[in-house]
Amino acid sequence: MTQPRVLVFDLDGTLIDSAPDLAQAVNALLAELGKPPLAEAAVRPMIGDGSRLLLQRALAASGVEPPPGIFERFMEHYLHFIADRTRTYPDVVATLEVLRDDGHPMGVCTNKPIKPTKRVLEAYGLADFFGAVIGGDSMAKRKPEPEPLWETIARLGGGSAAMIGDSANDMLCARAANVTGILIPSDYGLPADEADVKLTRFAELPGAIARLT
Repeated sequence: MTQPRVLVFDLDGTLIDSAPDLAQAVNALLAELGKPPLAEAAVRPMIGDGSRLLLQRALAASGVEPPPGIFERFMEHYLHFIADRTRTYPDVVATLEVLRDDGHPMGVCTNKPIKPTKRVLEAYGLADFFGAVIGGDSMAKRKPEPEPLWETIARLGGGSAAMIGDSANDMLCARAANVTGILIPSDYGLPADEADVKLTRFAELPGAIARLT
């Protein structure tokens, strides 16, 4: 029997592929500003450090100086599109069911703001898996600083923990928090050079957790 371990997941690029809807929101905003759309492939690498940085990168790529209130307008667009083309990655739900049955407390620690985080977890039937959810605006600091991860772990009861994510940001956070970092790479953000455990598919996670000491 695997010893229960606190498991904390990143969201975008780890549990869900939200790039199609984030790209739709970016392009709806650019249309209002009289700018041409960005290809989804161009938006994907901009994701992973929170919605504000995504917007800053998209506007910079389009040669736009951010006007007042632009982030709030972007979030209006994103909340409209949030459950349009977003999808969970393969095997996510089935794997979370296995991990829950094995007794692992699970939470989410993401740089996405808390309102869309909770909205998308509910929309895709993921919310009930997680006993704690920390968004990018839930605390004064965000990943890769360790405080949001520590808070998520504390809300789940503390103890041995692992951070599961797709990018350098997640692995840096795990290292700063002194917890195991498990990498499942995506095409979001900066790739991670180092991780305690590297996987290729989400379905490999229960076996990897079982092998941790």
